[in-house]
Formats: sequence, structure tokens, C-alpha cells
Amino acid sequence: MNGRRALGCLLLLALLGGPATADFRRAEPGYRFRFPRDHGAHPDFALEWWYFTGHLWSADGARRYGYQLTFFRKAVATRWSGSPAWRTDQFLLAHAALTQVEGGRFRFEERFNREGIPAGASTRGLDLRDASWSARAGRGGRIHLSFSVQDASLDLDLNPATPPVVFGEDGVSRKGADPAAASHYLSFPRLDTAGTLRLPGRAEPVRGRSWMDHEFSSSQLAPGQVGWDWAGIQLRDGRSLMVYRMREAGGAQDPWSVLTEVDAGGKVLRTTKDFQWTGGSWRSPESGATYPLPSRLQAWGETWTLEPLVADQELRTRLGARITYWEGACRVLDGKGREAGDAYVEFTGYAQSMQGRF
Repeated sequence: MNGRRALGCLLLLALLGGPATADFRRAEPGYRFRFPRDHGAHPDFALEWWYFTGHLWSADGARRYGYQLTFFRKAVATRWSGSPAWRTDQFLLAHAALTQVEGGRFRFEERFNREGIPAGASTRGLDLRDASWSARAGRGGRIHLSFSVQDASLDLDLNPATPPVVFGEDGVSRKGADPAAASHYLSFPRLDTAGTLRLPGRAEPVRGRSWMDHEFSSSQLAPGQVGWDWAGIQLRDGRSLMVYRMREAGGAQDPWSVLTEVDAGGKVLRTTKDFQWTGGSWRSPESGATYPLPSRLQAWGETWTLEPLVADQELRTRLGARITYWEGACRVLDGKGREAGDAYVEFTGYAQSMQGRF
């Protein structure tokens, strides 16, 4: 088999769905994170992603933006005897989006490459690239992002306000009753952010706050689960909330869904499975999927409403797993309707089941 045909077969396998997870490590209790190494890639696990989302304002506060930059690493178990130049079982997929609240514009781009040239993920620490898009560790624990989205580009420096937060118990974040449905999950829930946004005809300094999630596993869904809802919430009082709701067929909330509260210093204060996540009904004019927007989250006697800054922040991807999902910037209102913070919210499995895709 020649190199081009071999690569084409691997690309097809990666596009069709999940890897043979038996060939990879599972997320198991007892994992102890080591930094900066664990900010890097873990190729012995089948799935991995690094999520950067954030809220940005112009210097005068008059213009507001939201952004997403995500790098996915996906492994397949296939090997072949073709040219060494094409030999890899690792693929890199990347999504980038920019929400321009002024005018209600949403930009989105995606990339999909085999590991090597032009994409790669270091195993030594945070160093991700996909052509001109990159996320790299800098001095003093800072993270530098550089990427473009259609006619816009961003260069951002992210400075962690807390140490990394590890979610779950004993190093494992369970997603279902099946022990294989689990990940190692760490986060920087608050990163002070500054940089430059370039739009047609102007370049402006921006400031704000970002959130980073990094998960690695070999399976994210248990049998019967069709998708998940997720939110990273940064409250004005210094607390951060991370919540995921695993959804079963028919929309029921799986009992492994979890809400976690983190204090201003990065310490996990409490977790609960006793929360309610309900929502409105916004229908995408493009995909036809209906999402629970705006959403209401209730726990511990508190209520937060997650209200999109722009209604249509749906990503309709054509590469890799070819998923359609909603990921967008939201404002947070408290139980009395007062602005209480900012959030990024993700809804998957509404346009198509996520089974076999991640």
C-alpha cells in the first residue's frame, strides 16, 4: 500500500468514529498529576482535548467578544508498513471561534491534520500547534495563544490566577456507571487575559478572563448516553463553577452528572449531583437542532441563569468527527436577575448522538 493510500485509510478510520479503546490506557483511580509534563499530550490514551474559552473587552469597555480555541488529539490503533514519513496513529483536530457581540456576528473555523507537519502536541508540556494556530507555555506559568478565525486574528497571553484544579475523585472524573467512561480532568478556571484582536481595518488591545480545560481518556460516554451539557462559570464573587450533565437517550440526566464549586484560590469547596439544569428552547435555523437556551442552573439554594450573548453560536463542523454542537459566551444572572458573572456553555448530542464519535 503506498503512503498516500495508507494515509487516506487512516483518515477515513479517524473520520468514522472512535478508536479501539482496548489498545489504550483507561483513566483509573490513583493518577497523580505532574506539571508541567501533564499539561502536554498523553498519546497512550485514545482521546484528549485542550479547551480555551474566554470573555474579552476593548480597552474602553465598549466592545465585547467571546472566543474559543480547542485542540483535540485522537488516536487510532491501526499500524501499517508504508513509508515512515506517513507512519502515525495520532491526529490533531482544532476548532476556533470568535463571538463579536456588537453586531451579533459569530465566526468559526476548523482544521484536521495528522501529527507531524503541520500539527503536533508535545508530550513534555503545553506546546500545541496546527499550522498557524498555537497554544504554548510561556514564562512564569503564562500561556500564549495565537490563532485566526476567518478575517480576524488573536494573540493572547493568559496568566493563571490559581494553581490547576483537578476535578473528580482520586484523580478520576467519572462520566458513567461503566468505569471506562472516565477521564483525567484538570482546569485553570480563571486566567487573566490580555492581548490584541485584529479585525478588518483595525487592531485593538483587549482584556478579560479565560478558562482552560484539559481532559485525557480513552472513552467519555457510557452505553445509553447520547451527549453532554457543560458550563464553566466565573462568578463576580470570585467563585468558579464547573458543571457537566451527561444526558441519556430521551433527555434524562444521568446520575453521574456533577456540579463543582471552586473558591477564588483554586480550592474545590464542594461537589454535588443534586442539581437541576433546565432550559428554554432555541432552534438552530441551520441544523434544526433545539438547544436548552437560555438555561437555568439550580443547586445549594442558589439559581443562575445562563443567557447567550449571541443566540447562534453553533459550530457545524465538517472535519474529523463531523459533529454539530453549540458552544458560546453567556452572561450569568442570579436569582434576582442581577448580572453575577460570565460563562461559556457547551451542548452536544442535540443534532446527533455523540456515541462512537468521542
